[in-house]
Amino acid sequence: MVAIFRVKGATSPEKAMTSQELGLPPRFEEAMKRRLGATGIFVEVEGKYYLDESRLKQFGEMREQRRALRRSMLGLRIVRMVVGVSAIVLILGNIFLLRSLEVSYLVVTLVILWVIITVVQLFFLSRARSRLGPGPPQHAQ
Repeated sequence: MVAIFRVKGATSPEKAMTSQELGLPPRFEEAMKRRLGATGIFVEVEGKYYLDESRLKQFGEMREQRRALRRSMLGLRIVRMVVGVSAIVLILGNIFLLRSLEVSYLVVTLVILWVIITVVQLFFLSRARSRLGPGPPQHAQ
């Protein structure tokens, strides 16, 4: 869709065109009332539309930052899950098989580590949300 706007030259308010002039499907205008319009990439001016190149660039950069955050958070989630499962296995093993004080200390250490990882995760998520914003707007239907 971006290519259509660029080819037709609808890249500024002065060069805005109707969806029919652009050859866009009828559902484009419906999508503009929802999430597509909320992105700010396509702007409506008096029934005509244009592509906001600066907003498109911003949107792309923000999306890349969100992807990088998701990748780094995935690593933390995996480590947190491994630590949690290990603690549970050791707890069950210590209750039913070992009954060792050393294993109890290890379980306490793992639980503390799990809590620390959770706090770090929450800290990074809150920083990322304040820096990147809450995400694309969601419209009530």
